[in-house]
Order: sequence, then C-alpha cells, then structure tokens
Amino acid sequence: MQGEHSKHIVLVLIRQQTDAGVGFLFQPLNKWQTAEGKPFFALPSKTTVDDDPEPFEHGTSLEAFIDTVMRERLGVPEAAYVLEEELEPVEVEMPRPSTGAVTHYTIYPVDVWVEPAEREPLRKRVDGIWLTPEKVLARSDHPPSVPALFKMLSERETRISAELAKPGRLLLDSVPAQPSMEALARKWFAQNKHGVRILSHDWLNRILDAGNRALNLRVADPYLRYQQQGLGFTWSFFTDKDPQDVHVHSAPVIEIYGVLEGHLDIWWKPYHDRGTSAWTHRTLGPGDWAEVDSLQCHLVRWQAKGKGVVFKAGPGPLAEVGKLGVKGKTPCEGCPCMKPAGLTDSVRRND
Repeated sequence: MQGEHSKHIVLVLIRQQTDAGVGFLFQPLNKWQTAEGKPFFALPSKTTVDDDPEPFEHGTSLEAFIDTVMRERLGVPEAAYVLEEELEPVEVEMPRPSTGAVTHYTIYPVDVWVEPAEREPLRKRVDGIWLTPEKVLARSDHPPSVPALFKMLSERETRISAELAKPGRLLLDSVPAQPSMEALARKWFAQNKHGVRILSHDWLNRILDAGNRALNLRVADPYLRYQQQGLGFTWSFFTDKDPQDVHVHSAPVIEIYGVLEGHLDIWWKPYHDRGTSAWTHRTLGPGDWAEVDSLQCHLVRWQAKGKGVVFKAGPGPLAEVGKLGVKGKTPCEGCPCMKPAGLTDSVRRND
C-alpha cells in the first residue's frame, strides 16, 4: 500500500573501476542509522519534490540539481564531471530518515561521469567507499531502495545486451575513460541557453574528440536535446571520423564548408555534366571556405586528421533525403556518372 507521504529523489551514480568490478560511490548518511547505531551508506542524492513545502524554485533543470550535488555537496570542480544519462525511475516505500514515517519514494537515478583523477580524492573527501552491486547488497547498512535500484540496473543491462532497448552505456560492465559526445554537448548547451551562444575552441575540440560523427547544432528537425531549430539553415561541425554520405546532388539547398584544422579535398561538377573531365578539384586548408551551389554534384575527403564546419540553407526540408529538387539532398545511388580519377564510392562527404 502506498505510504501517506511521497518524495522524489535524484540519485547520483558515480562509478569507479575496482578489482572486484564496477564500484559505485556510497557515503555515510549520519541522519539515517542502523539498529546498531551506525550510519547507513547511501548514494549521493537530492530531493526534487516533497509533500512538505518545497525548498526549491520551480523550473529548476536537472542540470542545476546535479550542479548542486556535485559542486556544493561533493566539491567536484565544474569541469571535472558530466551528466551522462537519466535512467528509468524506481519506486519504493521506506521510512523517512528524519521522521521515520513510511514514505513513497520515486527515485530518479542519474549516471554522472567524473574525471578519473578526481574520483579517489572525492571518495576521501566524503569518507565514502566504492561498492559493487554484489558487495553492497551483501551488507545491511544500505537504504531499502538499493536492492530495487540494482535490480533495475541489472534488467536494463540485460535488455541493452540483447538489443531489446535503445542503445545505452552498460553501467555494470566498465567505466569509460571519457564522457560521451552527447553528454558533453548537453553540458555545453546547458550553459548556453540564452540569446547569444558561445562555442569556444576548447569546448568544440572536447566534444568532437569524444565522438565519431558530426556535431549538428542547428537542424531542420531537432532530435537531440542540445540541438536548436534550423529556421531555414543547418549548422554542423565535422571531422575525419564522421560516417558520411557519397556523391550528392545539393538541391534545393546550398552548402558552405569551412576548414578549421587539416586539409580537405573537394571535387565538384554541374549536375548535368558527365565524364571524369567535368570534375574540378581543390584542396582547402585552415581558414579556407567553399560555397557549393544547388545542383552541384560534390564529394569531400579529409587528407588526414581534420575539423571543419558546414552550413546548409535553402527553402526545402533540409534534413530529408530523396527526390531531386524536393528534399535536402539526393545521394547518387546507382548513378552511372563517372567519378573523378582515382576515386570510388568509398569517398565520403559531409552532410
């Protein structure tokens, strides 16, 4: 039966690789003690909704709650942690530490990546311990919510491993050396929600170095939380690591390429011309730009490592692939048009 009181809790999962497997940071919770008078060990947390008068300002984002826990309560520098993923909630009834009243808790676990060099100093600072699920469940000094939490995590790992769930990081398998590209982009966006957004050189490099695809900041159909509506244009950054498309007629849009680092080869020809002699070639270096007009077949390829920016603008649906002159791009799959000398369909271009 649901308790007469209810609370919502954000639970912070901070992980470290140990000899016994992936350990989670638990810290003593002095206000909640065992029958022997010893403190429970709990995961870092913060209340978001309470049936008591709420001690928070409405409209506070999850990032703000995580900042409070990480910086104010745990003392982790702002640059040393990244909010990776919100996990599915867990519901459990247990006594409230402050009053002992039976309370219905809705617990929202959040995976937070912490810089490896900061993990052990953090543990010492809060007098905490790294505990694997097996070790913490074998103890009696943990809150009643812990078994439900790790049951959920175990079932999540099984679904992801069996490809029955959307892609996600396996939390019980290993601890990554760096955060994901998406998490870094979300953190940058959380700091740039105002009217003027600044993407510094350091932030751009950090985000691109963590991923293997383009960083799309303005798109026709935003599908990631850090993206904004394109309003007739798209804005993306790309590198030599991107999985890209092949031989595209750029219509009904124009594209503008800019090289930030490295050297980018670009081949192009009018859509209506045929033959290898119709292709023109240039190599772009740092600071160079190229504008590709509509109905220009074009291919790009990095000579080695490289970073660049691309803008796409036009009247049509920029994000779609399909009919020439209607969709944002038209790949030439099966097109008999001869490629430039020395190039094959393995040549890649940025969208």
